[in-house]
Amino acid sequence: MASETPDRSSTRSDGTTKAAAITAVRLMIDLVVVTGWVVFLVLFFLQNTWPRWTFYLLLIAGVGLYVTVTAAWRSSDTA
Repeated sequence: MASETPDRSSTRSDGTTKAAAITAVRLMIDLVVVTGWVVFLVLFFLQNTWPRWTFYLLLIAGVGLYVTVTAAWRSSDTA
């Protein structure tokens, strides 16, 4: 009786499927977070009479901060 060894192609495709699923989940989380930030800013600025440039400044700063923080998490995941 020969012991069964895992097929390399099946483990490789399982890894590719898992990586694709993780990437899809991360993209959905990114989409939800950035959309939430935009909606929050829009509703906040509709209530107040602040200048438009402040809206764009906070929008870009918030997204930039989110990208900076999550990039550090993701680079530590792959290490």
